[in-house]
Amino acid sequence: MIFWKNWPYRLKVVSAFFIFFVATLVFGFFKGRGFDPRIPIETLAETPAEAISWEKKPKVIYFWATWCTVCKGYSYILNSNLNLLNQDKIPFLSVVAPDEEGSPDALQKYIQEHDIKYPVLKGNYQLLRDWGISAFPTTVFLNAKGEVVFADTGIISPLSFWLRSFLTTLF
Repeated sequence: MIFWKNWPYRLKVVSAFFIFFVATLVFGFFKGRGFDPRIPIETLAETPAEAISWEKKPKVIYFWATWCTVCKGYSYILNSNLNLLNQDKIPFLSVVAPDEEGSPDALQKYIQEHDIKYPVLKGNYQLLRDWGISAFPTTVFLNAKGEVVFADTGIISPLSFWLRSFLTTLF
């Protein structure tokens, strides 16, 4: 480790950032190996045409809840992350967890108050259980075959979001 002591401070910072970035990418990849959903996300489509438009494309699926404090803060970052995503090639689908007290009007009010610009699909407990969603927010990256490539819980930086989306198209 003596070589580390001789490195300039900036190089140490860049190296540490790179190592951390690669580690989170690897963790997201191996966490994705544990996902094996039997219920296709297309079951949440409101129309058959919408479901067909998602098929055979890589997808980014964002699971969140209205009561989740992290989700509230992340919604602003997520809006900027979506600017990096070509949604014609990689559809972005957000799935909100059912809210015991909420009504459809309450959800619409929440969407407006938090300036949510992405589509919101209403999930159910069976879907969340099948997909293995145990914490919010969880972002799942699927390849064109519908296989989970990456799964991450928490906030994803714009660079990580873009890189995962790009790598999903290669798998």
